[in-house]
Amino acid sequence: MQEFFIKPFLNFTKKPFLSICSLEEFARMDPEVFSAEKMELYIVHFYLKGKGIYRIGDESVDIDGKAILFTTYLRIRQFCPADDCEGYVLIFSESFFGKTTIKSFFLHHTQLFNSSEKVVHFAADERFEELFCLLGLIADGLARPYSELQEQILLNYVFSILLIGEELGKQGKAPLTIDNDKMIVRDFKLLVNEELNRRHSLQYFSRKLNISLAALDKAFKKHENITPKKWLNRRLVTEIKIELNRSDISIGEIAFKFGFSEVTNFTKFFKTLTGTTPKQYRQRMNEG
Repeated sequence: MQEFFIKPFLNFTKKPFLSICSLEEFARMDPEVFSAEKMELYIVHFYLKGKGIYRIGDESVDIDGKAILFTTYLRIRQFCPADDCEGYVLIFSESFFGKTTIKSFFLHHTQLFNSSEKVVHFAADERFEELFCLLGLIADGLARPYSELQEQILLNYVFSILLIGEELGKQGKAPLTIDNDKMIVRDFKLLVNEELNRRHSLQYFSRKLNISLAALDKAFKKHENITPKKWLNRRLVTEIKIELNRSDISIGEIAFKFGFSEVTNFTKFFKTLTGTTPKQYRQRMNEG
């Protein structure tokens, strides 16, 4: 397979993001390139040979041989590939993958990105060639001119990779360990995703989980390096952006859908989190 380079499918500062790069390039990548947009990026690593080490806080994960690894960009603190390490990295944003309710639900519930472990990884075994073929199809698709149909084709390739990963994980190849704080984070996320459109407070969720706000805050800071409030707001903004990309629903309807009784409060919330109003964001999407 030919060498891949960072080549955004769409300009990620304005549109959903999908890209492929080599492991070597990923190790050199400046985190500020993506964190400036405060996006949640999902990453799938394909290892052909050699070893790599991921450092997540005080933890480290060793990778060796033909393997596949799933994580999010914000969780990676350091990636150190060996000199003989070869492979590729698939990077995509939630705004690219989660455009439908079904895919958004999958992304926030799959154990690949929401397990009790910081990183899910396992040997791909007999499915590796199939997975690598899908990666090649994505690379070929990235080289073609953009169209809505081409974007949907690429989305389906990415979804196929995740579904195969989900199947392999359920076969017991993914190492899963659980502690109480990790369970709190997982259960909070699941509950938020179920009731995202009702604009509940942290107190509501903590009562539903039968834990204190202090326990919720401690669990998030320990395992997500973010407060639950910030995570909740980012999750809500992501879902709002998906709705703003639609042309068949008004801003007022979107505000009401996510529990805002006044459009002015909705606009203030969105601008505080993104630096732009919902109307300006929608116009920028249409112009892009």
